Amino acid sequence: MKLKVYITLLFCWVCMATSFGQVTKTLHQTFTLDAAEKVSINVVAKKVEMKETKGSRILVETKVTISLPNDRLLDFVCNSGRYDLIKIADASTRELTISSKKTNDILIIKGEECVEVLEYTIYMPISVKFTNNSTLVNGKE
Repeated sequence: MKLKVYITLLFCWVCMATSFGQVTKTLHQTFTLDAAEKVSINVVAKKVEMKETKGSRILVETKVTISLPNDRLLDFVCNSGRYDLIKIADASTRELTISSKKTNDILIIKGEECVEVLEYTIYMPISVKFTNNSTLVNGKE
């Protein structure tokens, strides 16, 4: 009986130790189509999922996970616009491009590199033609 209790406690301790190693936050951005008929997505992420939706706006849900257990750091980098996407509308081709704002530098906190994992869920209106997805995948699958 004592062996089962010890094994259960050990399992709980291991689970708790691994759960404190990272922090996750979900961000949302909405983009208007501005009379665009085609949309191109250019982002860097571990996972990108496309879903159809009704309406005339594009909703991007970004899940950010960092390897350090620091909520304030994650809030700071999110509020600074590090993960914001930008849209570029081309009126001549009626194409809208959504891409990462800038190349992000590596975060180093107290001499330790902070690993960032991005996952996107993009809700695209049914009325829009999705033309291109030059999404780069970082991380190991």
